[in-house]
Amino acid sequence: MLLAIQAFSLGAQEYQVPEITVSKDRVRVDGKSYYAHVVTAKQTLYSISKVYGVSLQEIYDSNRNLDLEHNGLKTGQVLLIPTSPSAPRQQKEEQQQEQVAQPQTQPQQQEQPGQRSLFPSLRELLAGALQEKEDSTTAPDIPDVIRVSVLLPFAGSSQPDAKSIDFYSGMLLAARDLGNKGIRLEINTYDIASSNLTTGMLAGADIIIGPVSEKDVLSAARLSPYGKFVISPLEPKTAAMADSLRVIQAPTPARRQTEDAVRWAVSDMAYGDSLVVIREKGKALSENSAAMLRALKESRVRYSTITYDLLDGLQIQPLFVNKSSSKGVTRYLIASEEESFVNDAVRNINLMAYKKQEVALYGPSKLRSYGTIETENLHNVSCHISTTYQTDYSDPSVQAFIMAYRALFGSEPNSFAFHGYDCLSYFAGMCARYGRGWAGRLPSEGGHGLQTDFSFSRDGRKGYVNSAVRRVVYTPDFEIVLQ
Repeated sequence: MLLAIQAFSLGAQEYQVPEITVSKDRVRVDGKSYYAHVVTAKQTLYSISKVYGVSLQEIYDSNRNLDLEHNGLKTGQVLLIPTSPSAPRQQKEEQQQEQVAQPQTQPQQQEQPGQRSLFPSLRELLAGALQEKEDSTTAPDIPDVIRVSVLLPFAGSSQPDAKSIDFYSGMLLAARDLGNKGIRLEINTYDIASSNLTTGMLAGADIIIGPVSEKDVLSAARLSPYGKFVISPLEPKTAAMADSLRVIQAPTPARRQTEDAVRWAVSDMAYGDSLVVIREKGKALSENSAAMLRALKESRVRYSTITYDLLDGLQIQPLFVNKSSSKGVTRYLIASEEESFVNDAVRNINLMAYKKQEVALYGPSKLRSYGTIETENLHNVSCHISTTYQTDYSDPSVQAFIMAYRALFGSEPNSFAFHGYDCLSYFAGMCARYGRGWAGRLPSEGGHGLQTDFSFSRDGRKGYVNSAVRRVVYTPDFEIVLQ
C-alpha cells in the first residue's frame, strides 16, 4: 500500500526531465535517419523519449536487437532514436546553433612538423575558411552537413565481415568527436556484400569511403560523379589505380614502406658501419625488392651483397662474418619476400648478434607479419620497421579512444577500428576546412592520427597515394619504440 501511495504521489507531480543532451551524432540505417544516443547512468527510457519527443514504442521498434522491453537499459548502450519532427523546439534550436557555438577551450595537441591534428576546432575551421577566401576569388563550398557514403562488405560471404564492422565502429566514434567539434555529418552506409554498387550510393556524397577489394574500388571509381574521389581504406594494392582514376590510397603501399626503410638505413650509417643486402640465389626479385635496390642505387651509398640458396643456409655463416663491420654496426636489408628465406636470413643475423656483433635489420611492415619469425628474434636483431600502422598506447588521445570504444562496444579496439577513426577524422576534417574541393588541398596538409599518418603529394597522378610511414624499433631490451 505504501508503494502504491508513493507511486500515485509521484505520478501526480509534474515530471522533471533529467539532464539529457540531444545527440549530435546521426546515422542512416535502411534509408532512415536516427540519432545515436549513448546511455549514461540514471537515464531511463521514459526520460529519453521525452527529450527526443518520440514514443517509447518508437524506441522499442528502432532497437529490436537490444530487446529493451525485457532487458531494459544498460549504461554505455547506443540507442537509435528516430529523428522525429515532433521533437521539442529546443532540440531544433540546438541543432541550428551547432554551427556557431564556440567549443570549450582545450589544450592544443603537439603536432609533428608539416602535419595538422586530425581534430580541428570550429574556430580553426572558420579561420581556415576565411584564409581560403582571401587566397581565392571564390569562397570554399563548405557544406552545412557533410554527407559521407560508406561502402563496405558487412555481410561477407558466409558470416559478418569483422574487419568492416571494426572499421565502421571506429568511424562512428570519430563522427561523435567531430560532432563535438561542431562538424555535422550524415553517414549513409551500404552493405556492398549483399548489393551491387550503384550511382545512387555515390551521388551527393562529399566523402566516399570504400569499397575494400580492388574490383569494387575500380567499379566505384568508374561510377563516381565527376570531381568525386573514392577513398580506398584498407587495400594497399589499389595504389596503382590512382595513376589514372580519382582514387585516394589511404594505407601507405609496401613499396613506399620499403623505400623509407632504405632511406632510414642510409641515414643511420656512421663511420665504421657497413650496409649489407641479402638476396636469395636463383630467385627473381619481387616488385618491392626491386624498389629496394633502386632506392639503394639512388642513394649512392656503398653496400655489399650476400647471395645464397636456402640449402646453403647452415653453411653461409662465415660469409656473414666476412661481410660484417669490425668497427661499427652492420645494417641489413633483405631483398626477398619469400617467408622461408626471410626467416633464414633473420636467423643468420641473429647468430651474428649472439657473437656480440652490433646488428640492425631494416624493412617494411611485412617483415614482422611472418608467422615463422619469432618476435624475440626481431628484438635480437634490432629490427627497424617502416610501417603504415603503429599505435602509441601512452598517448592520452589513444587512451581516451580505447576507453570510449570499450564503453560503447564492450570490446577492445583493433587496428581496423583505429584506422576507421583516423580516416574519417582526417578526410572529414579536410572537407570541413576546405569545402567540397578538399581533395585538391591534400598535398598541402598532412595529418597525424591515433594509428595512421597522412601525407600526399602532387606527382602527376589523377588520384593520390599516401606516403606517410611510422618508424618502429624493436630494441634488444624487448621494447617497441615509435620514433
